Amino acid sequence: MSGRGNLLSLFNKKTRTSEISSSNDSQETDSGLDAGHSRSSGESREKSLIGSKLLTSLDQLNISNGRGRAQLISTFKSNTKLGVVIEKDCNLHSEDDRRKEEPKVNIKDLSDTLFYPNNVHGSKGSTISLYCNYLHLSTDSNRGVFHYEVRFFPHVDSVHLRMKYLNEHKDIIGGTKTFDGTTLYLPILLPEKMTVFVSRAEDLEVEIRILFKKKESLKNCIQLYNIIFDRIMKTLNYVRFDRKQYDPSRPKIIPQAKLEVWPGYVTAIDEYEGGLMLCCDVSHRILCQKTVLDMLVDVYQQNAINYQEFAKKLLIGNIILTRYNNRTYKINDICFDQSPKCYFQTKSGSTSYLNYYKQYHNINIKDVNQPLLLSIKKSRTNSEDNIQFCLIPELCFLTGLRDEVRSDNKLMREIATFTRVSPNQRQSALEKFFENVAKTPAARDLLDSWGLSLTNNYNKLNGRQMDSEQIYFAKNSVSAGKNAEFSKYAVNNEMFKVVHLNKWIVIHLRNDLRAANNLLENVKLCCKSLGMSVSKPTMISLDNDRIDAYIQALRRNITKEVQIVVCICHNSRDDRYSAIKKICCSEIPIPSQVINAKTLLNESKNRSIVQKILLQMNCKMGGSLWTIKIPFRNVMICGIDSYHDPSNRSSSVSAFVASMDSSYTQWYSKAVVQTKGEEIVNGLTASFESALKLYKKRNGFLPESVIIYRDGVGDGQLNVCSKYEIPQFEAVCESRIKISFIVVQKRINTRIFAGIDNQLENPLPGTIVDKHITRAHMYDFFLVSQSVRQGTVTPTHFIVLRDDAKYGPDIIQKLSYKLCFLYYNWAGTVRTPACCMYAHKLAYLIGQSIQRDVADVLLDKLFYL
Repeated sequence: MSGRGNLLSLFNKKTRTSEISSSNDSQETDSGLDAGHSRSSGESREKSLIGSKLLTSLDQLNISNGRGRAQLISTFKSNTKLGVVIEKDCNLHSEDDRRKEEPKVNIKDLSDTLFYPNNVHGSKGSTISLYCNYLHLSTDSNRGVFHYEVRFFPHVDSVHLRMKYLNEHKDIIGGTKTFDGTTLYLPILLPEKMTVFVSRAEDLEVEIRILFKKKESLKNCIQLYNIIFDRIMKTLNYVRFDRKQYDPSRPKIIPQAKLEVWPGYVTAIDEYEGGLMLCCDVSHRILCQKTVLDMLVDVYQQNAINYQEFAKKLLIGNIILTRYNNRTYKINDICFDQSPKCYFQTKSGSTSYLNYYKQYHNINIKDVNQPLLLSIKKSRTNSEDNIQFCLIPELCFLTGLRDEVRSDNKLMREIATFTRVSPNQRQSALEKFFENVAKTPAARDLLDSWGLSLTNNYNKLNGRQMDSEQIYFAKNSVSAGKNAEFSKYAVNNEMFKVVHLNKWIVIHLRNDLRAANNLLENVKLCCKSLGMSVSKPTMISLDNDRIDAYIQALRRNITKEVQIVVCICHNSRDDRYSAIKKICCSEIPIPSQVINAKTLLNESKNRSIVQKILLQMNCKMGGSLWTIKIPFRNVMICGIDSYHDPSNRSSSVSAFVASMDSSYTQWYSKAVVQTKGEEIVNGLTASFESALKLYKKRNGFLPESVIIYRDGVGDGQLNVCSKYEIPQFEAVCESRIKISFIVVQKRINTRIFAGIDNQLENPLPGTIVDKHITRAHMYDFFLVSQSVRQGTVTPTHFIVLRDDAKYGPDIIQKLSYKLCFLYYNWAGTVRTPACCMYAHKLAYLIGQSIQRDVADVLLDKLFYL
């Protein structure tokens, strides 16, 4: 083909543009850093002058301007630089193709669109010196990341072959690159706008055209730099679990439980106020030394009749590790109708699992009759296709903490000796990581090839310490102190708002009469100091602890006069707890308290346990325990969180909590169960409207301002939250009410330390950091609100997405800290504002136990504590 047809064939081929992903799943075929692929035996030659020749041929063409191909060529003739032609007028994709094929946008690409006022730094509080777990990453100003688009003519479908052909020319483009089949990133700028190579494949010549697009800005290189550090961890022989890297050569053994604890790191590079930095934190992974086959044998010995059902319940959903290749898989099913003797198809033909493991891994499978584990992963090339892996149980090991391990307090304490790391130990681990990278030639060369260098002198910063808060009870006030804990005062002062207990019911098993009597005796002893009067309850004794016995007792005895019902259960059972809560929250709405009888039989702790039970019961009936001074008028504070059941992905629960008074002790709480695909914000705005109506009914007016704390939002969802969720709340307010919207993030890897060089400790509650390690072009801050006795405290990350009332950073930071005092299940501070904790507690109860809407009569009480 010649002339116009040849020109158009250069641009009319459609290929997809893939995202450079930092995840192992999406880039396993090429980490972007390894050029060590096999070379083809065919001849290759460079055609670097084709671009200029193409322009010359365009100038010689004389075609009238019109539509279609003639107009396209005229457009090319009007430009003098091929690079401009490619970038502006012919992006090798139609507009529709770009919409379909455009990769998911990273949050850093959208950070400029987020709310960012002139002043994002506070000034209140005393300045303190702090340390953090960040390392500075320097970039060479003479180097960069250059973006190219690669085309193959004739078209090559296989990504593996594309990489193979491209790697034949690494003497020209260099050995350092990242390539996903279409998009190529190099640390060097090629001399021509379009570079052409030719590779020979059998009797066919494959032409490779590399078109320069642009030099990437720093914020667009973040994902690439994270990929580079994934590759560095591979050079250090670390094994990847999700986004964390672990060292299998240094396990900590717990012999009696047959467990291993693997130490490791979690790393993330981002652009911060202090520049480009690497956040590096210590992480641990639990690995079982027993094989999955051993567990299946145990299950069979315990219950041979229902063996398959119990085995699936135990294993499905767990993550396993295969030690022969150190890869992880999720168990999706157990194939009891298959065994290692079964055959499957490979590229070389059909083979059995027995032969496959012997041939490729030199492993002799001992039990030839064991079932197979099925793991399903999404295909990297086609998201609609799935890849199935059948794994051998005797070669698989469970990872993570199982339920029986979590319930063993002694074992959990032993595990905590390895996983609870002090500030000094974390800082030592950070220094060790830096030394490992610096002393490993492969890791050092990898950084150098991209013009990067790591420095270890950038983790000092300044923060601010807020003053201690005053806690107000009904007739007294006390200082929370520097550790922000006041538990001894909470049980010795009259509650802020007391609901006297005149009519209540206690349901217990006949064998648990002693536990019930212990409860009543201690209630009499404790109620006076709390300012609460308690009448004698109606006692109902059950002959057995079947679920229907509790249900019948509730239905027969609950009347309108009853304020609360207390159920003393012989042991802990999820199905019985769910049945009681469904009756008391939906069918016959009444506050309820479920108590395990064993907790009431501990004579030494009985008094403190019953004190906490009384405090909970007061809150569930509409009372409140204490308050803190928040000098706002006509301001409603709201909290939002959601719950996703891992075993039931078809539905989720969103919970909304809003304050109803100026003392911020009365809350309206509503949860909405949503089906898969239903927008979460739909249920939240309906709850918001209901909360505004109740606020107006109680106070006689609507709030002037609403402050919403939104939990459960990751970095990738910030733009959706800003552009979609907030306008929905604005539509409800109709410009009558100002909105401030703050995202709360708990699952972060940032750690902050106080002290001096070799004597680091946890910072005190009320520590604020809003400089240096905060995001560039983002209104955010870190708050340490808790005091911990073991390990390292984790700060909470707050991101302000809207502040119509213009409170400013000092007021928002101070308010966020004050709200951490108002969670009534703990006489101290919690990690997130109380409104978020209440929303989390409500969403968990509805999603885990009730799974239906709660009666309206309970919504103005903390019935879920």
